[in-house]
Amino acid sequence: MPLVIAHRGANLEAPENTLPAFERALAYGVHGFENDVHITADGVLVVIHDDTIDRTSTGTGLVCEMTYDQLMQYDYGSWFSPEFSGTKIPTLREFFALCHDLPLINVEIKEEPNGSKAAAAAVVQLAKECGVFSNLLVSSFDMEMLQGCLAEDPTTRVAFLYAMEDPDMCEEIMDCPATFAKKHGLAALHPFITLCSGNFIAECNAAGIMVNPWTVNQEHAITALRNWGAHAVITDEPALAMGICCA
Repeated sequence: MPLVIAHRGANLEAPENTLPAFERALAYGVHGFENDVHITADGVLVVIHDDTIDRTSTGTGLVCEMTYDQLMQYDYGSWFSPEFSGTKIPTLREFFALCHDLPLINVEIKEEPNGSKAAAAAVVQLAKECGVFSNLLVSSFDMEMLQGCLAEDPTTRVAFLYAMEDPDMCEEIMDCPATFAKKHGLAALHPFITLCSGNFIAECNAAGIMVNPWTVNQEHAITALRNWGAHAVITDEPALAMGICCA
């Protein structure tokens, strides 16, 4: 049965990528989390999806141009609901502290507007320091970021994220996922859900490649991935997915 990975935590019940969202997901018994990571101007890894803090905080500005202390001046919960007023941006270290009992910790490293790849090595180093490296799976749309993780430690498990926005890449993967994974040192592929099929997952499973589609929120899609043998489903609906995948 596939693992259930809570996408940005239980993000329909609490502000995405915050400790309350991850804590709520834990209450459903999920097998892992997916989050998004950027690195600050002073080298702190923080959990946030966007390049800027504009959408999910009371502040404005690029994460990569702000220090951690500057980021901590703002509220990251009240945009979602007054219940979460005062919520702060979590560091990746704080996030890892919640993860010790989870079999899969999916950290997505975002591309930085300034082109920095510093987050790659920093994520690997921090996962080791926090004792969660064995459960870590680093994903990214940026292949150079994944190569940076492998350069830091060749045993890092990395996963390539992709969608239809890059049809040439999709075609290369679909032609022979095993060749593509071997070429780039990938442990997993993270396709958008519409790029999945039973035959594709079976081919990947035969080659020892994990397939963890995103973002899977409908009952029929979760059921199909369970039946096709997906390694995990990345979902905004952890309660629904747990009911299907663990039945």
